[in-house]
Amino acid sequence: MAPKETENEIVRILTFGTLIGGSGPNCRRWEEVIDELGRGIRQCIKGLDTPLKLSIAFHIPGNMLKPEFSGVRTGSYFKKLAVLVVQVAIPEKLPDDVPDHIEKVTHQAIDEAARWAAKRRLEFDARLFHGIVEQAGQL
Repeated sequence: MAPKETENEIVRILTFGTLIGGSGPNCRRWEEVIDELGRGIRQCIKGLDTPLKLSIAFHIPGNMLKPEFSGVRTGSYFKKLAVLVVQVAIPEKLPDDVPDHIEKVTHQAIDEAARWAAKRRLEFDARLFHGIVEQAGQL
């Protein structure tokens, strides 16, 4: 999932994307919770800019496609846009608290981005990103 750039659009510092593997009993619930947190994040990041932006791609299993990994992993880096994509594999089974799970794996994705940036000596303020997610989760 490559971030899209237009002449008139500034790339947001934190975005979410979903890759849904078809239909399934839990796909819609996962997507709803991810979208809800994403809306909160968009409210919280207005006017913010960072040297390295983060795009989190949630891989939701369905009847046609399931993630071939578990947990969190680094995806692609788009140097021109300064955007790192971190991928999150979502489990098939819904946990008791879906919003809490999405917030938890989002924090894990931020930690993965921080590790990646540190290895490359790129500036990444993980505390800022963690704070955004915490604030968005309370909206």
